Amino acid sequence: MSHPRLKQLTKAEQFFDAGKLDKALELLNDWRQFEGLNSQQKEYAQFLKGLILIYQNKSGEVSKLGEQMLKEGQQLNEDLQSVDGYFFMIIGPGFANKFDEASKFIEKADSLLRLISNKPKDISIQREIRIKLVKAYINAFLGNIEIAEKCVDWILGSQKELGSTFEIVWANLIKALIMMSAKSRFDLAMEYTKKAMSIAKEIKFNHFWIAMCHVYFGIIYRSIGEVKTSLKYHMKSLAIFKEINNNFYTARLLNNIGVNYFNAGDYKLALEYLEESLFYYEIQSIELQLPLSNLIVAALEKGDIERAQKYFQRLEDMYNQEKDEDIILIYQFTKALMLKNSSRIRDKAKVEELLKQVIKTETIRFDLIIDALVRLCDLLLSEYHLNNNSEVLDELNHYIAKLLTIAEKSHSYLVFCETFILQAKLALINFNVKSARRYLTQAQKIAESYGLKRLTMKISYEHDELLRQIKSWKTFKESEASLSERWKLAGLNKQMENMVKKRMIEAPKISEEDPVSIFIITEGGTPLFSHSFIDQKTFESHLFSGFLTTIDYFIREMFSEGLDRAIFGEYTLLLKSLPPFYISYIFRGDSYYANHKANFFIEQLQNKKEVWDTLLKSFQINQYVHLKENPSLELLIKEIFIEKSFYLTSDLKS
Repeated sequence: MSHPRLKQLTKAEQFFDAGKLDKALELLNDWRQFEGLNSQQKEYAQFLKGLILIYQNKSGEVSKLGEQMLKEGQQLNEDLQSVDGYFFMIIGPGFANKFDEASKFIEKADSLLRLISNKPKDISIQREIRIKLVKAYINAFLGNIEIAEKCVDWILGSQKELGSTFEIVWANLIKALIMMSAKSRFDLAMEYTKKAMSIAKEIKFNHFWIAMCHVYFGIIYRSIGEVKTSLKYHMKSLAIFKEINNNFYTARLLNNIGVNYFNAGDYKLALEYLEESLFYYEIQSIELQLPLSNLIVAALEKGDIERAQKYFQRLEDMYNQEKDEDIILIYQFTKALMLKNSSRIRDKAKVEELLKQVIKTETIRFDLIIDALVRLCDLLLSEYHLNNNSEVLDELNHYIAKLLTIAEKSHSYLVFCETFILQAKLALINFNVKSARRYLTQAQKIAESYGLKRLTMKISYEHDELLRQIKSWKTFKESEASLSERWKLAGLNKQMENMVKKRMIEAPKISEEDPVSIFIITEGGTPLFSHSFIDQKTFESHLFSGFLTTIDYFIREMFSEGLDRAIFGEYTLLLKSLPPFYISYIFRGDSYYANHKANFFIEQLQNKKEVWDTLLKSFQINQYVHLKENPSLELLIKEIFIEKSFYLTSDLKS
């Protein structure tokens, strides 16, 4: 083999590693330059070419290369080359969402792998990892989570044998996808994405994978309501994908960025990014309905009816030409939005009809169903406000229940919790304060469990505000206040508008509370421990006994109904269950940080064996616990409630 030909292969590698994929591909496409290479070097050159085509999402060319490699491998009786051919033949249709076609090749590749026995172990494992990798990818998108996760776990367990490679990066990202989309474990999705990024930075030809890690960070942050942080990561990935000429991801990222700006209320920037997104979708001639629908929505919100009509006309032309299910649904939805701007009564009725058609459709496009349900609830809410008709309220509650079901099924927990807030406000206007509080308590628990920090803060603030308004609601009920007065106090319009426009959640200004006292009480209502954080001289005995009376009432009447807090004069009381005890934290001020501290206190009580054993022993012999006799408990209370040095503090204020 001549020296210049090896040099050309090395040059292609260098271009590839520098992110100059087009130049590398140009060299690798000129196969005459590599005629003198041996079979192993040729196969490597083909594999490099395949990776570049993958990194540019050229699925059709990936499939063709795979077919060529398979054919050559079969002719030369080179099983490893044939396996690599199948690898690309699976990825090609997989990237084009043709999962059934891709699945057929997986079975053939698996069969061929079982026949390979005369190759070094590390090479055999590498090929097995690649086939399991694409098997995991395909099954993750098909919803076969158990199969996908089993494949990924096997790959990650083989990392020591393989080392740091793109396969391990991809496996971590698939695991992150499973954690995020199938299990709603955004914390674990973040951890796997961080692992992927750490490895991606070490490997060759890493531009694509670094960009993909940024994409995942953006999606995770968007899923937990952190729109600004999501934007930051999407911008980083966009720059890389443009650099390596990946039009597929460039189009999608521009669309995502446009949607994020829309959620942030910046319709001008939203339209700019969405129009650029449309340009990149047009280059590929795929899924134009996605950017067109988003452009219609953004233009309508900006009040640019002419621009919205222009894009709707394009969508209507697509609808008339091809009756694809996705296009039909998007057309029905956007037509409803266009008609909503009409002043004619018959058009208003048509809007409701179109939205109901979308809702009835059996589709995996949960995002579209949710949008339609939210818009329909908005229409029904406006009608109810106008005529105070109980039938309209019944219909509204029916669709709210449907919205909750779809949101939970699709793991859309931001929408799920926002819908509980809507239910709380509807309960309020009918003077059902206890139900409103239950909805808010339930929403906060769900938001906390999925790490939705901004939403948790919002719900906690809403609940605090409601407790402060209790007297106003009693007065309204006694004076038979009008529906409009109740509507305004409940803040229904703002909540519905936020849901319709998918507004970025603005975290309210919340300050840390002033601790007053903490109690540990048995489930039978007997005080086991108490500690006051304020000057004992000012903490009068009637206040102490009043707190105990309130706690006793709360346990008997309120806690069993799912409520976790109460107002006692200027104080707020939080109650937590820790069988066989109740923990009650009393404070002045906002409850958000107080709730986190109370939860952390409970967690630490269980984790610190000495403290927990002391409490259980005192409970069994009915003996009061004194702080000075229990230095571990004293230190715990000091660290959490006084010094505030526990691990949550910096995160909460970030």
